[in-house]
Amino acid sequence: MFKERLNMSLPTTKNIVTIDDAKLLVWEITQSIDELVSGFEDFTLFAVDFEKINSDKRKLEFLGTRWLLKILLGKETNVQYTADGKPYLNNGSHHISLSHSGNWMAVMIHPTKHVGIDIECPTDKIQKVYKRFLSETEQAELSDGKNIKQLQIAWSAKEALYKIIGKEAIDFANQLRLLPFEVQTEGRITALHLVTNTVYQLTYTQTAAYTLVYCIA
Repeated sequence: MFKERLNMSLPTTKNIVTIDDAKLLVWEITQSIDELVSGFEDFTLFAVDFEKINSDKRKLEFLGTRWLLKILLGKETNVQYTADGKPYLNNGSHHISLSHSGNWMAVMIHPTKHVGIDIECPTDKIQKVYKRFLSETEQAELSDGKNIKQLQIAWSAKEALYKIIGKEAIDFANQLRLLPFEVQTEGRITALHLVTNTVYQLTYTQTAAYTLVYCIA
C-alpha cells in the first residue's frame, strides 16, 4: 500500500526542468517517512546516514532530496559531503545542489558546471534580519527592507551563490553584491563576488508557496 500511494504522488521525469545541460526538480512532500523509505529499491545505500538523523523533519528532507536525485539521475545514489558541507556524488558524474524549506524540496544537477540552488517558504521574519545579509548600499537599492518579496529573493540568491563559492562568500553582506532588480514572478539577477571580482547570473521564480533561486557557473 505504501508503494501505491507513493507512486501516485511522486514527481516523474516529466516534471524535470532542463536549463541548458542542467536539470532541476522541485517537489512538495506529502508522504510519510515510512512511505518514502518503502519506495527505495536498495535503502541500504542510505541506511547508515539515515540512522544518524534524530529529527523527523530532517529525515523527510534527507529522503526527499534522495528521491529527487533518483529521478534526475535515473538511479539511487548516495550523497557525500565535503568538510565545508557541500554535497557531491562519489562517482563525480554531476555537480549537485540540494535545498529544502518547509515541505518543499529542490535539487539541481549539471554534468560539468557548478550549481547552486535555494528554495525558501515565505516568512515575515526576513524583515528582522535583512541587515545581516545586505550591505547598506544594497539596502538602499532594495526598498530599504520594505519589500518582503524582494528580500526573500535576495536571501535565496546569496544562499545559492554561497553553495557555489563556499567559504569565500560566507559574509553575505560584505562579500556578495546584488545589483538592483525588480520583483516579478520570474526574473534574473546579476551578482558580484567582491573577493574575486567574479560576476554571476542567477534566475529566480517566486510563487505564493516559495521563492526559488538558482545559479549555474
